[in-house]
Amino acid sequence: MKKNMVIGVSLSAVAVVIFGGWLIWQYLFPTPIAQWVFYGEKPSEVRGYSYPPAKDSATGRVENRPETPEGDGALLTQWVDAKQCSLTVKSGKEKIIITRFNESNQPSVQVRYVDAHNSASELNVQINQGVSFWTYPDEKNPAEYIGWKFDNLSGKPIPIRYRGKELLEGTTYKRLANGKWSYKRFHHGELVETKELEQLPVISSEHQEHEQELTRKANQWLSHKLQRLSESLSVPIPDQWLSIDSDPCQSVNAEI
Repeated sequence: MKKNMVIGVSLSAVAVVIFGGWLIWQYLFPTPIAQWVFYGEKPSEVRGYSYPPAKDSATGRVENRPETPEGDGALLTQWVDAKQCSLTVKSGKEKIIITRFNESNQPSVQVRYVDAHNSASELNVQINQGVSFWTYPDEKNPAEYIGWKFDNLSGKPIPIRYRGKELLEGTTYKRLANGKWSYKRFHHGELVETKELEQLPVISSEHQEHEQELTRKANQWLSHKLQRLSESLSVPIPDQWLSIDSDPCQSVNAEI
């Protein structure tokens, strides 16, 4: 009986030592949560990893080793567990942020581009389906934004127009307390149609050709922005973010 007790105590002590050693190892050598590569002028290329915030961190921010360089350049980050990667490119007052979510059943891409005049463009694409949302400044009316938004009732992307946060052209959907959906359609800034829907219509493929054409235009727009930034910075920038056959996220593991 005493022998069994001694063995039990010994095993418990070993477990405590192993667990304590694991905690010390995690503190000294934490597992990275992301891998990144930065292309800029000085230095021209830096590769590193991101780690969880230290327990005694005052900011709670992710820790980069080495520190990511500041200034103009392209930063590509591949997150280990989240199945996503992001690209941030800065050139003077211009900035573009691209995030790709590589979920197996529904990969998607979100883009935010800010030009030298601080005007923003937004793009959201479901790679297997098409453009969900795309707005950009109206060249003829600087205070307004135009673009496309997928409309459930129409079953395809429809033209939209905003002035600030005010919807001038397009539709809105809002879930009501009774479980139904409120549908509103605006034209020239005025509400012209409203009704309640029992449920949102299921997305169909009836307008697939129109959606593919809009996706091609969005891809051309994005590729043009990235190519121009690549040339102005003289750094490699991965492209084809909206292609199902391409994964720019893998560029973080090798030379672009």
